[in-house]
Amino acid sequence: MYIPPIHNIEWRFAVDTTKSEETNNLKFSVFPTNQHNDCFYLVEMDVAVVIENLESSDYSIKAQGNYEFSAMKRKLVLEIPGYEKIIDRNQGFFDDKKDEKTFKIHFTMVVKSTNLCDSVKMLDFYNSDESLYDVEVNVWGHTMYLNKKLISLQSPTLAELVETKTIAYSDIPFGVIFEDIHDFFQVIHGVDLKLNATNIEAFLKLANHLKVPRITEYCKEQMVVGVSGMTTNQVIYLAEKWSLWDVVPRKVSAAKSLADLKSQKWDLEKLNDNVITQITRRIFELD
Repeated sequence: MYIPPIHNIEWRFAVDTTKSEETNNLKFSVFPTNQHNDCFYLVEMDVAVVIENLESSDYSIKAQGNYEFSAMKRKLVLEIPGYEKIIDRNQGFFDDKKDEKTFKIHFTMVVKSTNLCDSVKMLDFYNSDESLYDVEVNVWGHTMYLNKKLISLQSPTLAELVETKTIAYSDIPFGVIFEDIHDFFQVIHGVDLKLNATNIEAFLKLANHLKVPRITEYCKEQMVVGVSGMTTNQVIYLAEKWSLWDVVPRKVSAAKSLADLKSQKWDLEKLNDNVITQITRRIFELD
């Protein structure tokens, strides 16, 4: 199972059945993979795991709770009872007619508070603070406290939506998850988050749909510097998809030497002629 990076932290998910026959439990482990032991970070989150019953969701097995990760506490273990039932072919947790027996497992993580290694302090949207927030909004069932005045300076459209005090699924573009919305509001409120391959397009969707030009510019700035998990060519394809025509010239101009240009790792064979022309022109300027 793949868990996308959440707030710059990469995660791994593992299942342990070595003692399941003895305990009748399945062990699910979640742990960060890119936070070092010697750096300070703290992540509090709500976690839920659902093993889906293919015949009826009423019989699906679920475990959930609130957990905290830190340099000293780097692993979450969820024990889910019912191992014998899950592997019983008559219980509906897998299709016994197929040669390969697979289970459907849903995993959700909702971050409540974060203090990261890179000194990015996330705002706490889940607890009221009159010195920071002036409106309470229900966002997909989560109560969030936001600054309406700050939002209105950046997007009258989003400000009107926040004014209703409810943001429904229908208000948000398809393909955007709750963590994207949370991080989107973090950036709107001034937190300087580094975007990555899993959330930058969600930011572009939200910025376009909610008419927040500052966030579109924020995405372009990240594209120029480089997006974690994306090659330079992938960044350019994304820029072209969203008609962000100034990303290529800005990225090329950001190279102050031939070494800088080489470090951008362009794959010229897969780029269109216009991009190649801009890169070639920059080579002659720097030579």
